[in-house]
Amino acid sequence: MASNDAFDDRYDLREFAPTTDDQGAPTPETEAWMRAVGLGFHEPHPDAEGAARMASHFLEDQETFLGAYLRDPLPGSVDETWPAGTFTWFRKRLSWGDGASIDTQAISAVTVRPTERRRGILRRMMTHALERGVAEGYAVASLTASEGTIYRRFGFGSAIRERAVRVRRERALPLLAPTTGTVAVVTPEWLAGGVGRAVFDRFDARTPGSMVRNAGTWPIVFGLRDGEGKPATDVRAAVHRPAGATAASDVDGYVTWRVKEGRGGTDTVLEVVDLVYATDAAYLSLWEFLLSIDLNDVVRYTRSRLDDPVVAALGDNRAYDVEHEEDHVWLRVLDVPAVLTSRPYAVDGSISLAVSDAMGFAAGTYRLDVVDGRGTVTRTADDDGGEADLRLDVADLGAVLIGSVSPVTLAAAGLVHADDPAAPAVFRAMLVPPRVPHGITYF
Repeated sequence: MASNDAFDDRYDLREFAPTTDDQGAPTPETEAWMRAVGLGFHEPHPDAEGAARMASHFLEDQETFLGAYLRDPLPGSVDETWPAGTFTWFRKRLSWGDGASIDTQAISAVTVRPTERRRGILRRMMTHALERGVAEGYAVASLTASEGTIYRRFGFGSAIRERAVRVRRERALPLLAPTTGTVAVVTPEWLAGGVGRAVFDRFDARTPGSMVRNAGTWPIVFGLRDGEGKPATDVRAAVHRPAGATAASDVDGYVTWRVKEGRGGTDTVLEVVDLVYATDAAYLSLWEFLLSIDLNDVVRYTRSRLDDPVVAALGDNRAYDVEHEEDHVWLRVLDVPAVLTSRPYAVDGSISLAVSDAMGFAAGTYRLDVVDGRGTVTRTADDDGGEADLRLDVADLGAVLIGSVSPVTLAAAGLVHADDPAAPAVFRAMLVPPRVPHGITYF
């Protein structure tokens, strides 16, 4: 408790809902919190119009702000009004890919002022938020991380990874198999008029690991605004329809993109802003379209899934280069029975799990029984000391939850422990998702 006392002596932890005035501008407390977040992520503060727009998005997403404020700030410092640590959470649905989903406590805007590091701010904010998440009925928390080493100590596991890839146009076409349907160029405004969201809803329902998007994300992915909230003037859009379809409601895929001119002998790059597909046919056809666009050298996509079918489809698969691979969606289980009963399973069977959790939320021993693809969970012990087929930390339960990460892999890494070496493979077979997880939403 001494560390908590020290925190309370130095900081005041405040939870509040963002608010705006009669003109839609953020109120002083909300504006100060926004400025602290911008400082933490090296982002310019928006003008008055942009700040009002951002605040309206926070309200639409029903965010809960958290700030750690210095009790005795130095005169003239931003700490007189800005929080030294920021944190927010809001409701965000995670898809299991079979039409089922679970609401997650989505965490974002996590910053700590460099002058206040190693004083327990992040731990206090995270503990407060997860306790509130449990009280609000969340079974799992989620986040996307700017750094990969922060969140495991709080019980989060990396559940989806993604890749940034480049495909060289001159070596890519023709594809090995013919594509189907029709691609048409449209305006971003037409896409934003309802068609784009309808396609995303279909993608979301069928794709394990997909998460609904923040209100502020839509204008950016549709190409109406840039990352700083200013009007975008360089983004184009196209849609795919199945063969013979003509109606707007028939659109089953879309892509938005911009082209960055090369200088000094460097490649001209077509950058994919957003690529959303409700069918595999739409995905391949939109890729073929992008690779057919003249006056550029490389198509770059930063949201590629690890088993990208484009690799197999290309005329020369060496045209496809992986620039970078990193963690994407992180999950933190708060209620083991609620999470495990919410998702589908590939095969029936039974397995027992001893889950350790340093923060205490999910610790226990549980038995999962799956019949006809649906699970029931029985808690057999209040701690992780009961008899179990598998022993793992709550972070590793979060990692395997969607089915993108294998318990067999984590066993090989020394993170999942089993007396019977076949047990991790049994759990892996149960967790196989209906499709490969693909997360394309940051928050």
